[in-house]
Amino acid sequence: MDIHWVDVFATAPLSGNPLAVITAPAMPGDSAMQRLAAELGLSETVFAVPGDPPRLRIFTPEAEIPLAGHPLVGAAWVLRRIGWVGSKAMLSTPAGDIPVQADDHGAAMTRSGPVSPGSADAGAVAECLSGRAVGDAPIWDAGLPQVMLEVADLDGLSPDHDALRMQARDEGWAGVSAYVVRRRGKGAVEAEVRHFASPIGIPEDPVTGSAAGALGAALAARGDGDAQGGLRLVVRQGRHLGRDGLVQVDVAGGPGGAAAVTIGGAVVPVMAGIIGEGILPG
Repeated sequence: MDIHWVDVFATAPLSGNPLAVITAPAMPGDSAMQRLAAELGLSETVFAVPGDPPRLRIFTPEAEIPLAGHPLVGAAWVLRRIGWVGSKAMLSTPAGDIPVQADDHGAAMTRSGPVSPGSADAGAVAECLSGRAVGDAPIWDAGLPQVMLEVADLDGLSPDHDALRMQARDEGWAGVSAYVVRRRGKGAVEAEVRHFASPIGIPEDPVTGSAAGALGAALAARGDGDAQGGLRLVVRQGRHLGRDGLVQVDVAGGPGGAAAVTIGGAVVPVMAGIIGEGILPG
């Protein structure tokens, strides 16, 4: 089994969000995959096996998740590089088949029909972060249900991870994107984000693709989109962890809101190797 280590949504070498993509002829056992993801300690580890389309499973250090942005973007780039897929392809995940595209520099994924299943208690979420909320806290799902919380300031946030886990359990979400809008024009927004996903074992994620897509959908829904409901969003994230990253989000408008979000960015290879025999039994 081969392991491919890349930085996704990178702005330079050793920036963005690191990802391990493990390619194998057959999917290892669940316990083995979870143990290796915990051993690697990255926010997510992808396991990929050949197929039409190739099949992926995604693990955080504590749990399997059905879909996430930076694993799909990184996997699309790696699988194109090793010849499993072309520049446009589908990848199979527990959440369904996801269209991706990749070139020498980076990759993107498209998620159709982001939805908002409700709202979180903005004051309570802000209190968990030791921050001050600006407005409400809608939950948006562009892969995982995430809280979108506009805050007055990002630098002073100090999350209480136990409290976040408890509130997430009660309200049904996986993480919270605290964001500040840095620049706004009709149909175009730039925001800086910090993302805390303690409920799925990620205290703070360096750069979060699915949550960037959810933020794009949330901003379009609240009126930042163009006349057709579309939006171009630039998300800057990772500064507080010393891993500056950048996500490009394109929201396609539809009659009932966002019809789809495309999430993309640069991918930089870091290293590749072989996993030792017996490390991942079936």
